[in-house]
Amino acid sequence: MKLVIYGMGAMARVLHSYLRLDGREVVAFTVDDHCIADGRAEFGGLPLVPFSRVAERFDPSTHEMLVTVGYRDMNAMRAQKCDEARNMGFRLASYVHSSVLVHDDVVFGDNCMVLDQVSIHPGTRVGDGVFISSNVNIGHDGMLGDMCWINSGVAIAGGVSVGERTFIGVNATLSDGIEIGNDNFIGANTLVSRSTDNGEVMLSPPGEKFRLDSHSFLRFCARSE
Repeated sequence: MKLVIYGMGAMARVLHSYLRLDGREVVAFTVDDHCIADGRAEFGGLPLVPFSRVAERFDPSTHEMLVTVGYRDMNAMRAQKCDEARNMGFRLASYVHSSVLVHDDVVFGDNCMVLDQVSIHPGTRVGDGVFISSNVNIGHDGMLGDMCWINSGVAIAGGVSVGERTFIGVNATLSDGIEIGNDNFIGANTLVSRSTDNGEVMLSPPGEKFRLDSHSFLRFCARSE
């Protein structure tokens, strides 16, 4: 089926490029009517259609939709737009990059977006509306709840259950067998080694400025060898 993308931000541009290179036919973009400036009718070289009229222009029986909204409001806005698109009659497409090895027992929900070089081990279930960025490793028999957002470099060990709408920052690590609650925010480079409750925030300390500048530090390291 031909594809309409909801969105006109960075994620819409990124997914459009991936889809185009993978041979998927994107025919238009759509966003809420109030997001379109007066007279604007195109985005990314394709028609930009008000969301209130998209089903008139593109028949839901012959077109799918991919909702490329980010993690705003802890991913709740993406969930809302997915529901609205379904109510218009659109089937929600999923996109899994061709570099991803998809095992027979891995299950994806609707409106999933999985970028390049992602490793998803057997027995994993990925809920609706989940975004997984590049270079992520997801261990065996895990569960990603609906509307999760998984950033680049994340490592999720085997048997981990991640609750709905959870955000996981760049290079975070989740230890095996734990359960992450709904609506968690896990910051970049954070190691999570215990289960969490709903709504928790897990952060690692940021890097500290060293007392030497970079040139002095390299000379110091050379003397230490």
